[in-house]
Amino acid sequence: MIAHHGRREFLKMGAAAICGAAALGRLAEAAAPDDPPSVHGMMVTGSRTVFLSHLPMFGSPHDFQVILEAAFSKSGGDPQADYFNDRQKSGATLYTLEPERFELPRLIANTPFRSFKASVYRGHFERFPTRAAKDAARVAQNVDVTVTRVIRFAQFDPGAVKPSRLEYLYFGKGDEFFAAHLVTRPPDFDQILSVAPLDHSFTDAELAHGVRLVVPRRDNAAANRIAANESVTVEIMSADGSPMRLPLQAGVEVYFEEGELSA
Repeated sequence: MIAHHGRREFLKMGAAAICGAAALGRLAEAAAPDDPPSVHGMMVTGSRTVFLSHLPMFGSPHDFQVILEAAFSKSGGDPQADYFNDRQKSGATLYTLEPERFELPRLIANTPFRSFKASVYRGHFERFPTRAAKDAARVAQNVDVTVTRVIRFAQFDPGAVKPSRLEYLYFGKGDEFFAAHLVTRPPDFDQILSVAPLDHSFTDAELAHGVRLVVPRRDNAAANRIAANESVTVEIMSADGSPMRLPLQAGVEVYFEEGELSA
């Protein structure tokens, strides 16, 4: 069994406090850019555009919900095409990124650290039973990951008020869209779903940082989350500040994690 190191070791060894220090939704210009370097694992999705979602925990330095648009490159190869082709051929849902150690807030600090190196895996890079299994699932190695758009960058606040209703962030590009559950405070859950484009015209500025969706009359708990292939009604805020109701068609549940956000 492969030992779980990297992003989890700070919590397991008690090297960091559980408390965060920023309000939900706050951009991390205010977060300390000198957080200790760590392996900030990320979920990878998208079949035409690469989207990354940081695998969060309620403890420093992993106490951030981060969603990014990115590009893969490598001298002498095309790791982005390798990833897209592998996803198409394998039919697998879950892909993850195991990056080199770096300080997550530097992605949007005043002097942006927009690129880092990583390996791409089919499956969860921390949960392979053996080293051989992990090596066999590696799609690309020593990849240059360049962040092209920061969709969400929020640090958790243990004093934040948890929304009573399910809330998601709708994001994507072209005809490929996703919904990410907004993580607040424990107990909570991380979830990414593929979704059909909403029947509404959004401006580029509105989509740049995602559109907040509320699922009315559905309590904010993992047991009530939007299920794969489910049709639900969601609310968004219209230009005049009033709620607008739209049908949302979910596709595949790309990622779900509850245990690491239980405390």
